[in-house]
Amino acid sequence: MSAKIQILSNTNYPLSEVLKSELIESTRVKIAVAFLRRTGIDEIYKSLDYALRENNAQIEIIAGLDFKTTDSSALFALKDIEKEQKNFKFYCFGDRRDNHNDLVFHPKMYLFETTLSRNTKYTSIIGSSNLTGGGLTSNFEVNSIFREDTPKYYSQLEAIYNEIKYTDSVFNPSKDYILRYGNIKKEIEKAENTTDKAIQTELQFLKNEEEKLPGTVPSLRKIIIEFIKEKNKDGIMKVPLEMIYEEVPKILSPYKRMKMDTINNTIRGELNKHEFDSKHNDNMSLFKRAGRGLYVLTEKGQKYEGR
Repeated sequence: MSAKIQILSNTNYPLSEVLKSELIESTRVKIAVAFLRRTGIDEIYKSLDYALRENNAQIEIIAGLDFKTTDSSALFALKDIEKEQKNFKFYCFGDRRDNHNDLVFHPKMYLFETTLSRNTKYTSIIGSSNLTGGGLTSNFEVNSIFREDTPKYYSQLEAIYNEIKYTDSVFNPSKDYILRYGNIKKEIEKAENTTDKAIQTELQFLKNEEEKLPGTVPSLRKIIIEFIKEKNKDGIMKVPLEMIYEEVPKILSPYKRMKMDTINNTIRGELNKHEFDSKHNDNMSLFKRAGRGLYVLTEKGQKYEGR
């Protein structure tokens, strides 16, 4: 069967009704949205709960934090679901200033798989609706819905979803992080000038907390740390930069496709940024030079548990 394509605005039929009907039938769901609000979660909560409990559906949600628009009550709600349901996962995509590629995170995509006996149907929704009450019901939005038995469009959109998911900008927030996020969001909303020193200090603290939280892929610094630890086990206590250049790209390749000179520059930049006596604002003091072109881990590097 060829794809059935439908164009909807909330004025002729609210997207919330489409999401609810798809959730009730689905066995696998992937959602990535720029903004998330508790009003949006409330719209689909019963159907989401049904899919998890009755269908044993595997469900993932990735929500953006750019501009601090996503509200903390929505994140707390998802955290509670995650605690109760082992087949539910949710992640945040860090603010543009933190996500290593200077991109504004702005997708609105909803992917559903429904397996019935031996057959699977695929539904993809892309458009302008974020997972908010307004986006799903009352805003003037435009969304395209693709329903397929053979996942032509679905596969293309799933590839984009995976590109989002498997970046080191994605992390699983803790309740403490969400609480701090909510507090700084309130301060930003009240402030006339976000360059206020207290706000900037709290934003920096929040960023540092993000770096410590688990993600879907290891960060480059994590890969370098684990590589140095492995070499230490082999008896190489001072690891040459040339060895890092040679071996780390092989470990990195499943996560990032980069040209060799770009990879080496990125590796060197990460080592310099987190070197013990670096003046970089984001320095974690993970590495230390032990001679010309030789590196060891500091005590913080040895104990590093972030992504």
